[in-house]
Amino acid sequence: MVSWEELLVTAFGSKTRLDIIKLLSEGGKNISRIARELNISYSSAEKNLRALESAGILEEIRLGRVRIYRLADSEEVRALLKCLNPNTP
Repeated sequence: MVSWEELLVTAFGSKTRLDIIKLLSEGGKNISRIARELNISYSSAEKNLRALESAGILEEIRLGRVRIYRLADSEEVRALLKCLNPNTP
């Protein structure tokens, strides 16, 4: 498990990563949809998703060839979402 400090640095170290976290707070999405909705390249989305996944912020679900990313269900991720949106329950 990654330390809380590493989790924050990974999440808040990039506007793109923050945008991905906010987008995935709405529900799981595949890489193509994330890239399209955030208007970033597929490779940029993939690189940032890998960083967030290695920090334990995201989970990857494989459905055949499709990879769906969603926020990890953990206390740390819920606290992170609370930092991004204080109105989050």
